[in-house]
Amino acid sequence: MEILTKLEELILLSVWRLGDNAYGTSIYKHIVKVTGRKISLGGVYFPLDRLSKEGYLSAYIGDPTPERKGLSKRYYLVTKKGIKALEDIKRVNEIMWDGFPELALSVFKSG
Repeated sequence: MEILTKLEELILLSVWRLGDNAYGTSIYKHIVKVTGRKISLGGVYFPLDRLSKEGYLSAYIGDPTPERKGLSKRYYLVTKKGIKALEDIKRVNEIMWDGFPELALSVFKSG
């Protein structure tokens, strides 16, 4: 199992959530909206390329659009390898977070 960075995890989940509308800017906006944190747009493109090269995402070029002055968007889809990575990280997070509410309560009671 490979452990993804938090940004890679957020990107994969955003691509999955956005479905047919998953392209660089929409992925960036989704992450900013969900996390409430500003990240650079360019900071999303490098991991997108890496995740594609490593087989977690597949990419395809859409049709040219007038709002982009005839340029095409690159769209992304989560691959089977990407789904497996998300399942793995979800399982790891569940194990790591298991018992946290009880742990937090015990810390507050003792403090």
